[in-house]
Amino acid sequence: MTENLVHKFGADPEVFIINSQNSGKNTPYGILHEIIPPIALITDYGKKYKEIKGKKVLIENKNFQWSEDGAAIELQINPSNNLNTLVERLHSARFELNKYLSELGLQMSTQVTGFFDVNKYWKERDDMFRSCVIFGCDPDMSPSLYYSTGLDEFPEELDVSEHPYRYAGGHIHIQAPKDNPNIYMNNWEEAAILFDFIVGLKNVTYKRPDSVELQELARLKYYGKPGRIRLQNYDEKNNIFGIEYRVMSNYWLHQSRLMGILFNAIDLSTSLLERGIGTIFLAKFEDIIPDMYKTIMNRDLDMARKILIKVTDWLLSNRMITLKEAANQNE
Repeated sequence: MTENLVHKFGADPEVFIINSQNSGKNTPYGILHEIIPPIALITDYGKKYKEIKGKKVLIENKNFQWSEDGAAIELQINPSNNLNTLVERLHSARFELNKYLSELGLQMSTQVTGFFDVNKYWKERDDMFRSCVIFGCDPDMSPSLYYSTGLDEFPEELDVSEHPYRYAGGHIHIQAPKDNPNIYMNNWEEAAILFDFIVGLKNVTYKRPDSVELQELARLKYYGKPGRIRLQNYDEKNNIFGIEYRVMSNYWLHQSRLMGILFNAIDLSTSLLERGIGTIFLAKFEDIIPDMYKTIMNRDLDMARKILIKVTDWLLSNRMITLKEAANQNE
């Protein structure tokens, strides 16, 4: 597996805060931890925060920060093109958060789905907790092809003040190359579909426990549908832009092997776009886009493998990827 990646990546996975002494709730998705939203650390536990670019940051480090994000606490790591560096930062961030929470008798949970008590953390609270009961306040973008074919519907803001579950994402950020900073601004739809074929399907092929699969499917009703991205302006002054792929859950955060698999897959996808292969690729595989989309939505591991093998064989036989890239994709 490649350690030195071609591109710079960041990530902003989400986790939940829980009371380690609570046994959790018995739900259709298994035993779920009861979530304590980060804003409660401020209002109930007296923790301080720093306002940074519109985020309430609770933990700040030179390589990462943890900030309030509705019912979840979200990690933002500094970008790198070295896989070992990214993995080290992710593990270090988890350690620092657990250390911070342990002083309060709390701990971090990496469950994909968590139980949220809307009475305790909304109906008995003020507007500081409002973001805990809204889904989609900052809408995702998705390829028009998915809408025109009836695969997807336009995302909208949802009031979830009666909904008892919350879902944790594991989004990956891709920094555009310095010599082509607007590459994603011009072809983000093409990029999103290519990411789905290579990264989204690869994520599905990584076997989870049955309980996690149930939580993944629950999340897909609200978040993580294929093609969901956001364009990013990281540093306009220095012409640094990029794209955020928002399909994966947070499951990879505690799976070092899966971290490597996904970062290598998205590195390959980005290289294909820069080689001008995106248009040719979509023309070749347009007919199976509905199958790919449904495979991700249904988390069909066997079908994901079949489509990936077909895609990888075609790329290799047409000399669009190297043997080494194909081997990484078959990990």
